[in-house]
Amino acid sequence: MKAVAVILALLAVVAHAFVPSPPASGSSVRGSLRQSLSPSRLQAEGPPGGLVGSDIEAPNFDPWKLAAGDLEPETLSWYRAAELKHGRICMLAALGLTTQEVVQLPDPSGVFSETKGIPALVKVANERPGAIIQLLLAIGAIEVAALNRADSAAPGDLGFDPLNLQQKLGLASNPEAFEKMQLRELKNGRLAMVATAGMLIQQFLTGQATLEQLLSGHISPFGDGQGVF
Repeated sequence: MKAVAVILALLAVVAHAFVPSPPASGSSVRGSLRQSLSPSRLQAEGPPGGLVGSDIEAPNFDPWKLAAGDLEPETLSWYRAAELKHGRICMLAALGLTTQEVVQLPDPSGVFSETKGIPALVKVANERPGAIIQLLLAIGAIEVAALNRADSAAPGDLGFDPLNLQQKLGLASNPEAFEKMQLRELKNGRLAMVATAGMLIQQFLTGQATLEQLLSGHISPFGDGQGVF
């Protein structure tokens, strides 16, 4: 029961991390939203036409009409920050779900030996609850940093660039190059969100880790005695 409670708490905090800070009001947020738009599209007729990533593959794809109508810039900024948070977390998750099958942290107790995502989290919660607390504290610290920048920075901009890549790659002085980098992050993040969901569902259905399932030729979870069906 303790492990279940810890897992539920972690999921609740992670879910909160996916939701950006409540939209602030005023001209500062409107300015931040303009910073997130492509300079070449600032003359577009309102959102989402000028937002980076809104006119690729499926132009203005918005089946639920989340950005339709007279949408406030603050709300659109909130949506973009949420998308970036999901994408960044899932890019790390997709990398972790595959690498943990071949590389585990060295520990004599074997607490990090589980190769599947959710079972690995449950195992750590059972045997090392302090590690889960560290995760919660890290998530909280990131949220505090986001809150402090919510009123002045563009959506998703946490001011985190320890390698100074914006200067080294010339992004700070080249709006077109910066837009291309934003687009790469969005496309990779969107792909990672789908991939992460797919890998977790696949692990649940087949009972195997991602690479293990692919290498074993266990393609279908139906009627083979290995999966849930």
